[in-house]
Amino acid sequence: MVRLGLVGSMMAALLSGCAMVKEHVKQPEVDLRDVQVVAMSLADVQLAFDLDVRNPNPVGISMQDLSYRLELANKTFSNGTLGERLRIGANQQSRITLPLTLRYSDVLDSLTDLGGKDELDYRISGEAKFGLFAIPYSQSGSIPVPRLPDVSVQSLRVNGLSLSGAQLAVGLKVNNTNRFPIRFNGLDYQIKLGDASVLNGESTQPFAVEPNRTETLPLSLNLDYGQIAGLTQVLKQGGSLPVAFTGNLKIPGATSEVTLPYQWSGDVPFRR
Repeated sequence: MVRLGLVGSMMAALLSGCAMVKEHVKQPEVDLRDVQVVAMSLADVQLAFDLDVRNPNPVGISMQDLSYRLELANKTFSNGTLGERLRIGANQQSRITLPLTLRYSDVLDSLTDLGGKDELDYRISGEAKFGLFAIPYSQSGSIPVPRLPDVSVQSLRVNGLSLSGAQLAVGLKVNNTNRFPIRFNGLDYQIKLGDASVLNGESTQPFAVEPNRTETLPLSLNLDYGQIAGLTQVLKQGGSLPVAFTGNLKIPGATSEVTLPYQWSGDVPFRR
């Protein structure tokens, strides 16, 4: 009984001490001040959340941990802890940066959904832990999303004729209306020229399109005469040809490669 009474007294003193500390030590303040877009591509965006931590006390304090939960488009995207200690001097303010990388394919059903959005809504919340204090923070806002490039078949040209068939050069136009360059690791594609059978191809050549620029990517096709039986007149005289293009653009990301499917059809000028 004596031992239990002693333990009870110690616990009461401890709790009383904690209450006294909280009474005389002012609670730190945590504010999310800025959200920066560090880098952006068609695959992902690298964000930096800047939090200001203010210590209103006449002695220094330490932040032991910072938890976070990021919601995008009303879906929980990520949560965790930063695990970084921060020392804030007496009556001082310090800034801590929370870096996060957002893959659009983790939030949207497909990258093509980007075409209907100018921005994504976000909400970030969490707690900063200072010993006896756990200070909550939260903020909502929006982040920009990239514009998908316009992809179309710009031109067709006969590069050569042989006993086995024809070699065609296809000009694939890619228009980038973003304020950052877009890069590709290559593409695979299917092209149908008029009534010819579908032609499959692949380009592993990396290419890039600078901000607000249009570039033409050359592709090569080999057609045998069985495939171009219905195109003989066009091959001889020129003119225009109905073209259907289906492809997958391969986009490098911060963590992995993603693909962006594309479809296009129209009449394309044909030159010999």
